[in-house]
Amino acid sequence: MMNKEELLHRYFLDELTSEEETMFTSLLQDDDEFKAQFEFEKSVQRVIKHKERIGLKKKIQGFEDEDQSKNITKRKVINWKPLGIAASLAVIISLGVYMYNTVFNQGTEELFASNYEKYPNTVSPIVRSGTQPQTPEQLAFEAYETDNDTKAIELFIALKEKPHPEYIDFYLAQSYLKNGQLVHAIGQFQKTILENNEFSSPSRWYLALAYLKNNDIKKATATLETIIEKGGYKNKEAKVLLGIMD
Repeated sequence: MMNKEELLHRYFLDELTSEEETMFTSLLQDDDEFKAQFEFEKSVQRVIKHKERIGLKKKIQGFEDEDQSKNITKRKVINWKPLGIAASLAVIISLGVYMYNTVFNQGTEELFASNYEKYPNTVSPIVRSGTQPQTPEQLAFEAYETDNDTKAIELFIALKEKPHPEYIDFYLAQSYLKNGQLVHAIGQFQKTILENNEFSSPSRWYLALAYLKNNDIKKATATLETIIEKGGYKNKEAKVLLGIMD
């Protein structure tokens, strides 16, 4: 029987047979250790792909710097050249800047997307029954679970107007993040971290992701370093992600 490491290796080479695919799927569902190794290997593959994108970014940056240097030299030495040439160089340089920024933004978006997974509802199980009316909290979590983020935000905010469990802040932050309201998400995650409860550790991971999605690499890096130092939630993933961003 093929060992697990070889099975993983063949998976990432896209060389699995039908029988091996069945074995792979079964292990992924039933073997927690195999699943953890698979997730780690998948992160490593992301590192490789990201490094390739970094190489492209450097080439584009070099192209941009070279064109800027040539443009300055030509202005000093042969400033009598027709305006059309200068305009053409400006277009080339602008294109270089655009391409560089596009690649950079795509990089952070891809990193966010590949690392983001919505935190599950672990505190308020939803029991759908036609006989019992749902509480405001159950309605909020039902909206959360069904990805009705705008409604979830509205209901969680209403719950905060009265004395409420500490986890409401955390799930409100989750809803903001999922809905793309990054400034609000960052504020709520920071608040939950300061409350020092069971959701403070996962809040650091999602705060790092929110910074990343917001293109704030400096704060994302600092938050990931804190996760690694404290050995908290998603510590292993934080190390991989930080390695990609270096």
